[in-house]
Amino acid sequence: MTSVKRRLAAIVAADVVGYSRLMGAYEEETITQLRAHRAEVFEAKLPQYHGRIANTAGDSFLLEFASAVDALRYAIDVQAEMARRNQSVDPDKQLVFRIGINVGDVVANGEDLLGDGVNVAARIEALAEPGEICISRSARDQVRDRIDITLDDLGEVEVKNIARPVRVFRVLSGSGSGNGSGKTATSPAAGSAAKSGSKVVLATIAAMVIAGAAAFWWYQQSSTLPPEQINASTPRSDGPSIAVLPFSNLSGKQSESYFADGITEDITTDLSNVSGLNVTSSSSAKRLQRGQGDVATSALKLGIGHLIEGSVRRSEDRIRITAKLIDVASGNQLWAERFDRKPEDIFAIQDEITGRVVSQLSDLFTDINFKTKRRSYTPNPLAYDYYIKGRAQRIPPTPGNLKAAFESFNKAIEIDPKFAGGYAGASIATILASSDSTKTPETAKAGLAEAQRLAQKAVELDPDFGPGWGSLAEAYLRTGQHDESLQAIEKAIQAAPGDSLMRANFGRYLGYVGRAQEGIKQVRQAMRMSPDSLPLLYFLGLNQRSAGQFDAAVESLIEHRKRLSGRILPAPTTQLIAAYVEAGHVDKARETVALLLKAAPKFSARKAAKIHLYKDVKEQQAFGDALRTAGLPD
Repeated sequence: MTSVKRRLAAIVAADVVGYSRLMGAYEEETITQLRAHRAEVFEAKLPQYHGRIANTAGDSFLLEFASAVDALRYAIDVQAEMARRNQSVDPDKQLVFRIGINVGDVVANGEDLLGDGVNVAARIEALAEPGEICISRSARDQVRDRIDITLDDLGEVEVKNIARPVRVFRVLSGSGSGNGSGKTATSPAAGSAAKSGSKVVLATIAAMVIAGAAAFWWYQQSSTLPPEQINASTPRSDGPSIAVLPFSNLSGKQSESYFADGITEDITTDLSNVSGLNVTSSSSAKRLQRGQGDVATSALKLGIGHLIEGSVRRSEDRIRITAKLIDVASGNQLWAERFDRKPEDIFAIQDEITGRVVSQLSDLFTDINFKTKRRSYTPNPLAYDYYIKGRAQRIPPTPGNLKAAFESFNKAIEIDPKFAGGYAGASIATILASSDSTKTPETAKAGLAEAQRLAQKAVELDPDFGPGWGSLAEAYLRTGQHDESLQAIEKAIQAAPGDSLMRANFGRYLGYVGRAQEGIKQVRQAMRMSPDSLPLLYFLGLNQRSAGQFDAAVESLIEHRKRLSGRILPAPTTQLIAAYVEAGHVDKARETVALLLKAAPKFSARKAAKIHLYKDVKEQQAFGDALRTAGLPD
């Protein structure tokens, strides 16, 4: 009998995210790209790191290294190179890889490798986000004193077909290739996810706006900003500040990520309801965690005093949540707790986390009277699950995603007809769907009327539910009810005083009703609360233009575009064009029109008027005239 050949090896597992979709839509281009990446990146870099390709299967590679250090340096180098290569590729056609690394026992079968060590690497790779690297504890133990890396401990994860839980770490940043240069490579998260991923997101937004959709609600909550472009020149407002970093999904299933994201967003919302506390927006907190370098350093740069970190693991009969509060300046852990409860206790757990955090901050800031508000959620865990699933499904707001989100929100309503969140979510999904230019004016009008009805139902059920008032404010704005929109957004801010995006929306609405100076004040306050929130620069420029501060508007809107890495989005770009004309820079306005039409060939002044809804007819006319003066077709 032939003896089994075993050896210890560092295994790298990599595969393409969304490969089936790419093959279905762009088969030949995907095959060509994959072959090129394999030859020019994956195989070309192997000799430098003393590795070899062991197994391949379509979109996946299995690679073997004698050293975990070489394996990780190789993976970091590959992800950085893929981020660079993807910059010149249509976002919808980019090949983005996940990578997992494990050190373990393998069995040689000719050139192929089998065994538990291989299986663990493959399972860890599936836990990585697009463009990221995850490593096992055995790999971490081999590299942590040899490579300058920052890791996020995801804890013990139960993975399919592996008898024991696996300790997993996500690589947030790390040193580059092992060439002795000491240069820092683009981190996988900040490189591929924040660059190629954000391009996909922004392209989706642009495509929708080109089609006539003004997806402000989703855009403001999800726009991305590379960490190296964060500008903290606007100081944070006085008082304690906090950011809730995305809770890690330890359920072992990528499909459960929405649940961990939902917990994160709801804790953020709960803290936003606490008067006296400045809460960084969820999108800003995500960028903070995914940024290059140390999270604490970035947090200090933004004036964030405290961080909440945590993880979520859910099974059929249990839910386990860990949370800890960290003082950024000292690095001290002020509080930590693990909750192991039944699924129906999820609301009590979130209440306890918020209560413990506020209690700790109250001890530190004795001169501030923190006022908390009651939670506004269904007592039914299944209705809640559909609600947070719907929130995740609406991103990006494609017709298919919005349909799925609306169905989830409706499920939540069916299960609990008194749940305000279900109605508020369904309202926003309906607003975004109604913005599709393929719909007739009558259909769009009916959709907005239904969105308004749903939002009104949400605030009737719970007058203290901020998102309900936010949905109603947007529905009013879209139907030209400007005064009612302002009243609704003011109620939203009363319900969630620490929500920077809600306050920024207030500023945007003020700009549309001719109160631009007040709008500037509200947007600047929001910028102090969440300095790196990208849409706020756009809202600031919009108000500056309405206030007659044309040069300042141009400066803000150019900076906004710069932070979008030069991407052209119709909504802010039309404001920039108008500001150029009104500042006397018609040539620059025409150059910007050319850029806009290159990105959106069918865009027009008429479509811009559907995005920017001014109350004053004269102001609406002046905006349109400026666009036409610059050469934008009517």
